[in-house]
Amino acid sequence: MRADAWPQYCHAALVRSVSAAAARFPGPGEEAPERVHDVRKTLKEARAIARLFLHCVGEPARVTIAALASTRRQIGRARDLDVMALRLQRLAPPPEVAGPVMAAIAREREAALRARRGLAARAPRARLNAIAKRLEGWDLSAVGRDEIVAAVARTYRQAQRRGRRALESDEPAALHAFRARVVDLRYQLALLACAWPEALNAQAEGLDELREALGDHHDLHVLAEFAAERGGLGPEALKDLSARAAAKQKKLRRRAHAEFDRLFAETPKAFEARLAAYLARPVTKPLAIENEPASAKTAPTG
Repeated sequence: MRADAWPQYCHAALVRSVSAAAARFPGPGEEAPERVHDVRKTLKEARAIARLFLHCVGEPARVTIAALASTRRQIGRARDLDVMALRLQRLAPPPEVAGPVMAAIAREREAALRARRGLAARAPRARLNAIAKRLEGWDLSAVGRDEIVAAVARTYRQAQRRGRRALESDEPAALHAFRARVVDLRYQLALLACAWPEALNAQAEGLDELREALGDHHDLHVLAEFAAERGGLGPEALKDLSARAAAKQKKLRRRAHAEFDRLFAETPKAFEARLAAYLARPVTKPLAIENEPASAKTAPTG
């Protein structure tokens, strides 16, 4: 297999992912939670893949990552509020606590939907299609397998460093930053899993479980802040909700600690050497299927 097969494979996946996000970007009246969630996931996937080229392509990759992040921020407030309502229901507070907060969430969600109705999807779709077009012009002549391995190892190293800091400090912002790198690493390993499906798919699935625990923890933090600022609760009701959220977060932190210890036990150098061996002698060679939609794309299983 040529050394440049892996960069071409990853590049093709990036183009597909951005194009799929453009095609599915929701316009007014198209904000079904599943559609919004799928587009946000696709944009996160694109960000993770674009980061593989950050050091070897440079400025074009940085601009692409920033543009993807900006586009992702344009959607999803109503989705965030739906998740907030779900978290509240799972905490099962008494009606005098749940009622005012649910009413506040409903008001905020309606305001978010009204704001979205005034915006067309044409501009974000055009922006994403322009990004996909620019991606086709990237010069990958100097990018080989080693650069892809080094990029994933860099993500692993950053996630490991952020995870240690976040789990020691227990600061919400640090935990959220750690989660961003976990998401990136998960998508990167899923993309490369055809090299050694049994090992890399298992690691990607474990990272997804860690992502879920960190995401639930963050959602509870956002819910507690929302309730305190806009939930209309009295001191006792707010204390009850905060105690329920804190108890759940404690369990999620224990779960995240356990997953972190398991998934990041390797040194970055050992991880890099293992991944390099997988990509050098893959079980299945990477194939760039140009018409495969990103929403249907999972890690090949050989």
